Amino acid sequence: MFSKQPENGNKTAVDEIRQVLKGAPQDLWLDTIRRARYASHNTLISWMLNQPECDFAIAVHAFYRSNPAQHLDDPKPLPLHPSDDQIFARVLVNWDTGSFRTHRLRVEERDAPLRQISRLNQKVIARPRGSLPFQVPQRFLEPRGGELMHLPAHKSPDNSHHLWDKYAKAGLDVPPIAPGLARKIATVRGTLKRTFGRE
Repeated sequence: MFSKQPENGNKTAVDEIRQVLKGAPQDLWLDTIRRARYASHNTLISWMLNQPECDFAIAVHAFYRSNPAQHLDDPKPLPLHPSDDQIFARVLVNWDTGSFRTHRLRVEERDAPLRQISRLNQKVIARPRGSLPFQVPQRFLEPRGGELMHLPAHKSPDNSHHLWDKYAKAGLDVPPIAPGLARKIATVRGTLKRTFGRE
């Protein structure tokens, strides 16, 4: 579940991330959703889920970040037009209308933790057939297949100063110091401090 974002997150910064993602490989999309930390990132995540190129792995990540087991504890019919904050509903509604059929990227443990998958499976099995006002697709209960994400260093927000700046402004999870000389100096200082107990 996402926490509340501090004041520095704003709509303009998220719009800049959308511009970065338009035409970018799905590997960067998956990397981006993994960096989401706050509820205000739901706007960006919903936008990603609504794009026809959105890979299945990205949808699975969003699905499990929405705490799906909670939705089975208190099941409610899905809205026809989910809001940006209704990620669980958005994933299922979009799946029902044919989205996320491209599955090139692998769903990793950090996208769908095995404990969450197991818990969700138990809750689905425990429910009488037809008792839920929605259906959890079997593929979301067994998200297999795909290739590991491959993001070259120059396309990663960790290593590209241009991307780092945009991702930091949007409140996405990036290193606290921009790539370049300042980070190298900080890394050397940190190593010296750990090695010798001083700078």
